[in-house]
Amino acid sequence: MRPYGSFMEEIARNDSADVVIAGARCAGSAAAIAFARAGRRVIAVDRARFPSDTLSTHVNFPSGVAEIRAVGALDRVLAHDPPRCTHGMIEADGARCMQRFSAVDGIDFGICLPRPELDMALVETARAAGAEVREHTSVERVLWSGGRIAGVMVREHDGSHTQIACRMLVGADGRRSTVAKLVGADRPYRGSRNERGCAYWYMDDPRAGTEWRERLIQLRSGDTHALIFPCPNDRVLCLFMGPAVDIPKFRVDPEGMWEAMLDANPAVRVRLGGATNFTKLRSTGDNVAFFRRSSGPGWALAGDAGHFKDPIIGQGIRDAIRFGRLLGEACGPVLDEPDACDAAARAVEARRDRECNATYHWGNRESRDFVVNPIVQEALVDLDGREPPLLLHMFDRIKAPHHVLNPVRGAKYVARAMLRTGSDRRALLKEALGEIRIDRDVWREELRPKFRSARITASERADYEWPPRTPGSPRERVG
Repeated sequence: MRPYGSFMEEIARNDSADVVIAGARCAGSAAAIAFARAGRRVIAVDRARFPSDTLSTHVNFPSGVAEIRAVGALDRVLAHDPPRCTHGMIEADGARCMQRFSAVDGIDFGICLPRPELDMALVETARAAGAEVREHTSVERVLWSGGRIAGVMVREHDGSHTQIACRMLVGADGRRSTVAKLVGADRPYRGSRNERGCAYWYMDDPRAGTEWRERLIQLRSGDTHALIFPCPNDRVLCLFMGPAVDIPKFRVDPEGMWEAMLDANPAVRVRLGGATNFTKLRSTGDNVAFFRRSSGPGWALAGDAGHFKDPIIGQGIRDAIRFGRLLGEACGPVLDEPDACDAAARAVEARRDRECNATYHWGNRESRDFVVNPIVQEALVDLDGREPPLLLHMFDRIKAPHHVLNPVRGAKYVARAMLRTGSDRRALLKEALGEIRIDRDVWREELRPKFRSARITASERADYEWPPRTPGSPRERVG
């Protein structure tokens, strides 16, 4: 890294803003909109030029669509005409649960819009709210005064540097956040190693014009999960979430692995057999879930920069927009009062942790490398068609997973599974005891929350590596 003096020699200009936001995707744009609505001068910078793609599960359940509406971007999003999916479905080796989404703030459908279009809609909404969004621009250094953030040095699209004085810096720059590193908060205080990776394609939907276009579905077979989400223009997204150790195989032979996954998960072949016009494969094996310290004197982290949960449960976009917005709404009115602003940012961090804790543990559960078992199948059969749609309430954050799949229901499903002819009762009992330990810890944290707790719980595989990596190359191990 070059010395500070060389940066000073290359400064093209000085600038100022009330807030600088690093990253202008979901969390960054949402924060920019909220700060701008509070009458603040906002400069958001992003390395990308929009529209721009990024790794993502893409989906928004009704609660996520409601958050898009809350920041004022829904009309721009719906202008792309994504299918309005009114039903959610999970199938596990033949056991199926399908339910209709309940309305969340008047929204009763989910959508899947590719990230170039979604993020562009958010950026345009931020600009319309009065925020300045500078593309192909990145934060390279933070400036301190009296122990507080006082500004940043950014590299502009033409290679020049600008020094921007600000009252607050928001890092919304993803899991490998530069801002987190610069403020000394890079290393998570708690996290969990993922055992599942993600590999996905867009393709022409062979079931265009059918009821399948109204369903967001997850198909499980063996140790493989497939998430299938309809997209605009008769396209569909398929994400395979199998063992993370398989990700290098997808990269070497994507066509062969596609056929292998169809063979391993026959329900996917029923849904997507005959699909054509595939995009290039996108994949990742490093989905380490974590919480970082997300606020400090004059700074805060939003979205994946502060907290990341496994994408298999499709909650990241919703939470990024929600807590980016709440950060701007809380801090915007008190930016001129440093102590009050810091307290507001800390309160939003604490609220995020409370609201996201249950889904963090749920994601850790689902990211384990496990095969479909009779307990899961019994749960799906019992919940199928039930009103209210309790399974979908988990995805919409109406009810926490450990409230829906509570000890009473869990005991019922275990008992039914054990009564199946030929069941491995010892294995089922072992599985049940493991789930009980996880539930115990989740209930304990809900009833006796502790801010920034680093206590290892039963859902966490604390031997995660940081920075995260795709399996196959050596890197520092934590724990």
